Amino acid sequence: MINEEIREIRRSGIGGSDIGAILGLSRFRSPYDVYLSKIGEEEELPENEAIHWGNVLEDVVAREYQERTGRKVQRINSVIRHPDCQWAIANLDRAVVNPEIKGRVFIDKESGYLTTDRILECKTANGFATKMWGEPGSDFVPDAYFCQVQWYMFVTGAKVADLAVLIGGQDYRIYTIQRDEPFIIHIHNKALHFWLENVQKRVPPAPLTAQDAARRYPTPEAGKMAVASEAAYKAWQELENVKAEKKALDELESRLKGQIMAEMGDAETITFDGTPLATWKSRTSSRLDTKLLKAEHPDIYSLYTKTSESRTFLIK
Repeated sequence: MINEEIREIRRSGIGGSDIGAILGLSRFRSPYDVYLSKIGEEEELPENEAIHWGNVLEDVVAREYQERTGRKVQRINSVIRHPDCQWAIANLDRAVVNPEIKGRVFIDKESGYLTTDRILECKTANGFATKMWGEPGSDFVPDAYFCQVQWYMFVTGAKVADLAVLIGGQDYRIYTIQRDEPFIIHIHNKALHFWLENVQKRVPPAPLTAQDAARRYPTPEAGKMAVASEAAYKAWQELENVKAEKKALDELESRLKGQIMAEMGDAETITFDGTPLATWKSRTSSRLDTKLLKAEHPDIYSLYTKTSESRTFLIK
């Protein structure tokens, strides 16, 4: 569970899950998301099924790693800070116990690093994400995860990181990533700039997505007009092309669905060689008739009506 104490620790530095986002390589977070989280203004989102099962299955993935490799792993419960960069933090899934050193992994008082050269990161992934992963044993993993383990090696002093992943609930793989010093220098410089110039100075990074821009500039200045730069004009041209391609794909999708549905007729399921391809079932839902409520009970309607204001982006 993420409580206020954990949030406060995360606000005190840059962690491994922040790096990919800061570099614009995360599918789930932008640099602006990271910035808001560090200044305490991040929107609280409920835990979804993917996050829940990722947490539940972490122990399973770690135990399977031990079984397959013969290596012993240890949970690290405390946040680790780089000895020379206290703002650089790591929340490890597991550390791999060094067989040459008896006992448990701990932070060495002299060096400030972990007493192991190997760490383990545990992941779960959707079965449709197989193309994002290379051959087991390689270092071909999603970019954000590669950045994450390199950051952890920077903070802990480790030389090797194993990334164990369960894909689609049944495809278990282990990837091995060696410490890449030039890359670590690169992500350190990016993170340091972000920490000093954005977080510490409370200067938000440039919006990367439409959601970023909407949060950054929620209210327009009446009558104000902006002149597009060459880059913005090219973005507009590319957006027009994307919209045309999307329309063509939407039409193709509709035709293909229609072909399958026509063949199904009144059947609930269609199969091929015994494998289900699609279902087409009846579903009952109930919705509030707001028009009727407003017409017959306007006082009740106004009592439960909430007015909000937002900006609408339209391409001309």
